[in-house]
Amino acid sequence: MTYGEYYYLVKYDMRLKNGVWVTSKPKMTIPTRMPKKDALVYYTNKFRLYWKSIDMKKQIQYTGSHSK
Repeated sequence: MTYGEYYYLVKYDMRLKNGVWVTSKPKMTIPTRMPKKDALVYYTNKFRLYWKSIDMKKQIQYTGSHSK
């Protein structure tokens, strides 16, 4: 997990309780920031896997809907 992903989890877990913003901190240490070059490689690979999974889902839906 990157620092940005950690920050996203914390930020979007916030709720308003009795007029006060509260968040539950994830049970992990805060990751250190990656150098820009490492982050580019990490997110490139992450998005490639994500888009590949979407393409596979589309292929399954397409072949499944025409198999009858």
